Amino acid sequence: MSSGKWLLIAAAALGILFSSENIRSFWQKRRTLKELERKLEATRSANRKLTMEIHRYQNDPGTIEEIARRELGLIRPGEIEYRFLVRESTEGDRRP
Repeated sequence: MSSGKWLLIAAAALGILFSSENIRSFWQKRRTLKELERKLEATRSANRKLTMEIHRYQNDPGTIEEIARRELGLIRPGEIEYRFLVRESTEGDRRP
């Protein structure tokens, strides 16, 4: 083949390789990759927090007690629970 034909083939290959559609596709995939990497790091961070929380539940009785008291209203035998009612204020309730 003559050098002119090689030059033409090389130019056509470069044209195909660097066509605007290929470049757009490349940048779109790059943006998608960055977004997926960001989501992966957020998921890993959430996973680390959950792992620490599981460790506390398995190894710290105080954590279980605190949750039982707060969420279930449990108290120890002999303790007295005090509940305070908070009244909703209205315009007529305000005093000068």
